[in-house]
Amino acid sequence: LDVTVAVTAAGDFGVSPGSHTVTVPTSGSVTLTVATTNDSADEADGSVTATVAAGSGYTVSASAATATVAVQDDDPAPPPPLAATPEVSIAAGADIGEGGDAIFTVTADPAPSALLTVDVTVAQSGDFGVTAGARQVTIPTTGSVTFTVATANDSTDETDGSVTVTVDTGSGYTVSASAAAATVAVQDDDDPAPPPPADPEVSITAGSGITEGGTAVFTITADPAPAAPLTVDVTIAQTGDYGAVTGSRTVTVPTSGTVTLTVATADDGADEADGSITATIGAGSGYTVSATAGTATVAIADDDPAPPSSSKPSISVDDATAGEGDGAVEFTVRLSAVSTAAVTVYYAANPGTAMPYADYLPDWGRITFAAGDTSKTVQVSLIDDRTSGEGDETFVLKLILSDTTHATLADDQAQGTITDND
Repeated sequence: LDVTVAVTAAGDFGVSPGSHTVTVPTSGSVTLTVATTNDSADEADGSVTATVAAGSGYTVSASAATATVAVQDDDPAPPPPLAATPEVSIAAGADIGEGGDAIFTVTADPAPSALLTVDVTVAQSGDFGVTAGARQVTIPTTGSVTFTVATANDSTDETDGSVTVTVDTGSGYTVSASAAAATVAVQDDDDPAPPPPADPEVSITAGSGITEGGTAVFTITADPAPAAPLTVDVTIAQTGDYGAVTGSRTVTVPTSGTVTLTVATADDGADEADGSITATIGAGSGYTVSATAGTATVAIADDDPAPPSSSKPSISVDDATAGEGDGAVEFTVRLSAVSTAAVTVYYAANPGTAMPYADYLPDWGRITFAAGDTSKTVQVSLIDDRTSGEGDETFVLKLILSDTTHATLADDQAQGTITDND
């Protein structure tokens, strides 16, 4: 009996599906074989199914028209794919004030399948009590972990700083090229130190005038008053000869801010012009000198009587002659005797037959006889006018003595003669 059988397969086992004709002999049964192939591909188990199709001369069993043979795959499953190496990055939390905790978040992407130990380095800018150096952070399988770096709150005013954490290379991960380090700013919360006190300004003032033999008094002031005794340089000078010790000296200004400086004078028996003692603050360390009160002067009055007029030296001037081509007429002014004090006399060239700017240059001024001097000269410049037939000409040198304390005026004028050279 020819029976039609349909063959199908579940899976890919090299079965040739389709219709087959099977001949059932008179014995009543026959065996049908369907070959499979053995490949090396790992795949799900499958099956081969044969189904009796309707045909001529037979009917198909209602309950056993189909039969299935299971086919088991014999190839091993491939190993699971290797897990990707996590890339580790770090992000910074908000900025903090000193004494706060700097917060950082370390992330592994993809999340590790087991706890991952990451090496980091902690550094600080400034001095905020951070424990710097290497440490380790463990990232759980969730993929990220937060850790903190403590700072200390001191009382020192300093520049704001920061805490920086850098991910170091290590085993089982790579380091992010763009987020390998993160920084949290640290703000100092201490008040700035007060500025150092300004150097005191030192000034000096003079006491009342004195008579020779007295003591000149000066007051030296430092403003503001110094926190510790302040050494100030002072220079003493005198006008006249009053026995003062001149030159440089130092004065110590106490913390009260003022000190008195005294300069003694000597009382001699010589009549002399009044004078003075001057004290000048010199530049030094730890102070500045007042621009308006760096110098002070105490006047000194001479207390010796002037000599009587009969004993005072007298001043006279000699006539003088010069040719108009000589350039100048030179007059000699004489003091009859040595004076114990300086003597000053004023002079002026007054016209006669010679006229200023035509024959001579007008001249005026003063001459001073220092103690010990008895002779001085005055020159009046001449003009060579080249005028013929004018003859000799004259002008007058006039003396004026305004202070007769130490001298008298015996001869107050001299004639200057200009001889014609044309």
